[in-house]
Amino acid sequence: MRLAGDLVAIDCMMAGMDSLVAAYVVPGERVAVIETGPATVAATLTEGLRSLGIGPADVAYFVGSHIHLDHAGGAGDLVSAFPSATIVVHREGARHMADPSKLMASAYRVFGSRLDELFGPLRPVPSDRLRAVDDGDRLDLGRGRFLDIVYAPGHARHHMAVQESETGVLFVGDSMGVYLPEAGVLRPATPPPDFDLSLALSTLERYRSLSPAGLYLTHFGPAPAEGDFLGVAAERLVRFGEIVREAMRESEDLDFVTERLIERTRDDYAVVWNDPKLLAKFESLNAFRSSAAGYLRYFQTSNRT
Repeated sequence: MRLAGDLVAIDCMMAGMDSLVAAYVVPGERVAVIETGPATVAATLTEGLRSLGIGPADVAYFVGSHIHLDHAGGAGDLVSAFPSATIVVHREGARHMADPSKLMASAYRVFGSRLDELFGPLRPVPSDRLRAVDDGDRLDLGRGRFLDIVYAPGHARHHMAVQESETGVLFVGDSMGVYLPEAGVLRPATPPPDFDLSLALSTLERYRSLSPAGLYLTHFGPAPAEGDFLGVAAERLVRFGEIVREAMRESEDLDFVTERLIERTRDDYAVVWNDPKLLAKFESLNAFRSSAAGYLRYFQTSNRT
């Protein structure tokens, strides 16, 4: 997918589904790729890069918006295939890239055997191939082009966004939620254990202050240019929170809260519930149960019920 300027999105075809996970290519003297996708798509991403004339020696950086497996799970495979590349993640998540044992154990508890099919294993990234960054850091791509790191907590404490200097577009990872372009709907992505509603809303305000020329979601593609998509994302975050908080006054059982969240938002996502293919995409990415669990934990631990 050709985007602003010379930017390109590669559809990683996670679990064989299109328009689900995007990796973004920033060409130049030192090529950068935003997001690796999971380990299961490493070969697909490699072939996509090859089709653009980008070979094993050409990539300088693979940048993960955060270390969840659908965003950085392919890093350990790609450092072998691209010997000149450095894996770049936020400093809060870097240790889990070098030693992913705890991350993988946690992921298996959530996904069970489905993890192997959806994501595959995150293999360790050698420490000398890993760069931990923080807010305000800059990746030099050569010839005056660079990527600015923007700390963007809320979805996870190790989440960051990346703004590209030539186009001004902002790669936002999961911080705005999951957008299905063929359905035209946006849903918050609020998984436990790190989701923080207050921080998530502050991150969206931070984005507004950056005046981005475009907003590129990992799931999936450019945000609609018309309207206030940042405002839509914030409104959805608040509304989901209100529904969960109200449900918790009756019960804090996760199944109950999940069903209430589905029930109260069903009309918003009718196009998805009526299409098994779209529903499969939604449920593979921060399913409603995961979203409910994130809010539930946030309210329980922050005493904001």
